[in-house]
Amino acid sequence: AVFVALLALATAAPRPDSSIESSELLHDERAQEGASYSTNVEIDNGISIAESGDDDGVQGTYVFTAPNGEIVEMRLVANENGAVFESPSGHLPVAPLPVQAIHPIPEHALEAIEFAAQQRASGVEWDQQGFVVDN
Repeated sequence: AVFVALLALATAAPRPDSSIESSELLHDERAQEGASYSTNVEIDNGISIAESGDDDGVQGTYVFTAPNGEIVEMRLVANENGAVFESPSGHLPVAPLPVQAIHPIPEHALEAIEFAAQQRASGVEWDQQGFVVDN
């Protein structure tokens, strides 16, 4: 009975995805000279990586198939100005709208902000409790 139970558990155990194991490398080109490098890899399961970099930064394009079957393309440019990610296939998250787009600032609040700016420009200062500080 114990043997039959172990055999049943072994048969029901999840198996690794065989498509990953059977993937074939179609193209593999890599080069490096000092800080400069380039990589160009393509696998038969739709994964494609084209990346290059040097002292000035990195740029690359990465393509793969999502679990739902969609083709995902991501692009990266990273340099002294930071990193910029793009997705022509539309797979990057989108930032929420600013609060003002959802809830506009009321007119009376805008008037109070403008009044405070005028007072500040004329030299009026306030303490931590909001009282005017005498100069």
